[in-house]
Amino acid sequence: MAVTSASARARVCIAVAFALNGSFALAAGAGTFTLGEPTGVATVPHVPASVPRDYVVTPNGYFHPSCVHRIDAGETLHADGSVVGADGSVRRVASCAYPHYAPNGARLARDEIPSPSAPARAPQLINGWVAYASYVLPRENAAVYISADMSVPDAPTVHSGQVVYFFPGLEDIENVQTIVQPVLGWNAFNDNDWTIASWNCCMDGEVWHSPAVAVNAGTTLEGRVSGSSCTGNVCDDWSILTRDPVNDRDTTLDTSGYGQAFDWVFGAVLEAYGISQCGELPVTATEEFSRIAVHALRPPTSGGIAQRQAWDPTIVASSPNCAYSVTPHPAPDSPQITISY
Repeated sequence: MAVTSASARARVCIAVAFALNGSFALAAGAGTFTLGEPTGVATVPHVPASVPRDYVVTPNGYFHPSCVHRIDAGETLHADGSVVGADGSVRRVASCAYPHYAPNGARLARDEIPSPSAPARAPQLINGWVAYASYVLPRENAAVYISADMSVPDAPTVHSGQVVYFFPGLEDIENVQTIVQPVLGWNAFNDNDWTIASWNCCMDGEVWHSPAVAVNAGTTLEGRVSGSSCTGNVCDDWSILTRDPVNDRDTTLDTSGYGQAFDWVFGAVLEAYGISQCGELPVTATEEFSRIAVHALRPPTSGGIAQRQAWDPTIVASSPNCAYSVTPHPAPDSPQITISY
């Protein structure tokens, strides 16, 4: 069958290169990265100079590759850092020996997550969160569940090596040490295309993600984060699912919640790296988050009634200014949010 699209031709070339060599060079002088690993800093334009070139880009800033780990299907990440397989086998990774960096290039403490509203240091560049809608639940009644559908937009018109993420997620606002998030990404895994993966970052300076799965523009995805084994306002175990229902493909991260009370709710987030012009954002110019549902540990009535609260739309000061907006609709507490740019 003939391959007609540029993105399809690129995927075929990458697949052939990987089959022959097990790895591929992304650009002259950029180094070699294994297919399926997060995108290397050396291939992304306009990354702050403070970030080492051998690091990779994640939805939570820049990390050394040895601190970024994949959890495969059937495996579960435990609070002590052990990874337990479905057959009971246990594997461990070496403790992260490197610092990590916020999107703006600031060096972070071991368990620190970058502030969502921290702007890039350099003018006319975007590295980090751009726009989001959030709210805070009462701490004694934190979230046990969030779900949202996400549309896959058309690809950017300009391909410069930039990375773009969309996701909902949960954090502990009083003790931010980790975020659980089902993520749609452009060029997130050295692919110059759309993929999905589920992520948990950054306890002990480590990043964990499920295997990346390719998805197509025009698809509506399902993202779901659900807790279990809950006591008080904390759930011990979490399952992060990102799913393409059209092609019946999904990628799941089963993980500890590290004792976090997830009271900070993000219904829709746009995050990007290496953006210097609006054409590097998806050409569709909108991202639709729909059927957003949030459940607190103790719902107001029996039957698992979804939490409804007014979203706080936030635009992070950044340039280029691509007419960003965050719009819950048809009401402030609605389960639909549109991010426009």
